[in-house]
Amino acid sequence: AGTPSNPATETFDPSLGVDIASFSRKESGVYYRDVRSGTGDEAAAADQVTITYAGYLTDGTLFDSRSTPTALSLGATVQGFRDGVIGMRVGGVRKIVIPSALAYNWQGAPDAAVPIPRNATLVFDVELFVVTKPTTTTQ
Repeated sequence: AGTPSNPATETFDPSLGVDIASFSRKESGVYYRDVRSGTGDEAAAADQVTITYAGYLTDGTLFDSRSTPTALSLGATVQGFRDGVIGMRVGGVRKIVIPSALAYNWQGAPDAAVPIPRNATLVFDVELFVVTKPTTTTQ
């Protein structure tokens, strides 16, 4: 099954702009750096977020992106992506580095349009446009 990735010891393609020593590390093991801090609503785990993003492998290969703002439920994303976006504020841009254990693990995503290898660390650039809080209805 291989060994889960450890972003702290990996090499990142220079195009990604990842200097892991300059990143903050969350308790879960996700690394992040705010390229631009937002000033709007803060994203929490239960929220829906409207974002643009680009996801890369450590060698710089783009495997997924949305260039038009797309609404996603954070609960439906891989754990590391959710953890990385939590705490962002609207208007912010964040670079997120996700160890394989919080992404696709040892399975990878071999059937994706651009296959994600087993135990792959993922790098995401995310811009946050809207945070939509869960609606609570009172009967």
